[in-house]
Amino acid sequence: MADPTYEIVGAVKRFDERDTVFAREALVPGSPNERVYHEANPHLRDVDLQLSRFITDKLDRSGATWGRAYYQTGFGALAHLGLPDCVDGEPSPQSMDLDPARAASMVKSLARYLGADVVGCGPLKPEWVYSHRGARPFFGDQAANLPLFEGMPGGYTGKLFGDPIELTHGHAVALGFAQNLDILKAGPSAASDLEIGRVYAKSALIACQVAAFIRSLGYPARAHHVRNYCVLVVPVAVDAGLGELARSGHLLHKTYGLNLRLSCVTTDLPLEHNAPVDIGVQEFCERCLKCARMCPAGAIPQGPKTVTRGVRKWQMDAEKCLMYWSKVGAACLVCQLVCPWTKPPSLLHRAVAHFASKATWTARALVLADDVFFGRTYKRQPRPDWVGT
Repeated sequence: MADPTYEIVGAVKRFDERDTVFAREALVPGSPNERVYHEANPHLRDVDLQLSRFITDKLDRSGATWGRAYYQTGFGALAHLGLPDCVDGEPSPQSMDLDPARAASMVKSLARYLGADVVGCGPLKPEWVYSHRGARPFFGDQAANLPLFEGMPGGYTGKLFGDPIELTHGHAVALGFAQNLDILKAGPSAASDLEIGRVYAKSALIACQVAAFIRSLGYPARAHHVRNYCVLVVPVAVDAGLGELARSGHLLHKTYGLNLRLSCVTTDLPLEHNAPVDIGVQEFCERCLKCARMCPAGAIPQGPKTVTRGVRKWQMDAEKCLMYWSKVGAACLVCQLVCPWTKPPSLLHRAVAHFASKATWTARALVLADDVFFGRTYKRQPRPDWVGT
């Protein structure tokens, strides 16, 4: 089986979820978690206070806006899917004896039936498991960001902020969900937040359903989605053959480009693995630079790869990215939209993507063609008439 196209150059250090920008922006000033974290990381205190305003402004109940309404529609409504008994549970006491190839085929077919656009099975490498818990769900009065549940539920067995994470599952089912490009082209707005939330909600529900299906077969399984991750879903998806790691830090799929949201299920159900793919993304991204040039936050590097925690890759600046989101009041999608691979899956696009994956030396010519037909710079399109401003 082929190796993934990311480059391991040393011991891979597991990432602490407390260090993600989304965990940091959820810290409430003065809360026990915030004080402990910033005593250990005083250099991040000021920037984290700015990051937190992006979400807290959306959750401010003092006034009604389209942005708050759409944010709650997508992200608020799925909060309970992050609870421990939704993402995990006890498997059936008796397990079915399943051939790995048959099991993988059944799980992937089910996921597609439920609504996943792309599915792959791969190994769960220990290096992609977070080292410590840092994000939702929180309990008590500590969380500005959903899900927030009052008090500690009886029998709660989930991880709390700062607890070490040990996940010993050997396999992963990576799930990819395409977004509606016509909605996203309206740019950072209430409309784009609504679409992102819709797809994340779909990805969360289906991950929980697939995990429940596997547990019913008698095998441990845990869902990982936007409201309760224990793993880095992008490298998990790369290992499962869904695509490659691109310059922007996203997964790049041959058909959907960067236009996918991800969730996954980890399990001990023996699964036949998909081979990692090489569609020429590393060479293409070396020459293209379109996402980096168009990034309004300057968060995507235009230079060479660097080594981060033992992996040589392009490392985007997550703080700059989220600070720009805070500035415009919605998630930015420019890098996804301008990528030459992110186009409606027409016959022409499939043909060009196939050619690009086979002849990466033509990257500059293909980017020029993309500039001619789709525009050299990002231009916002009108939002649908039914979407509020």
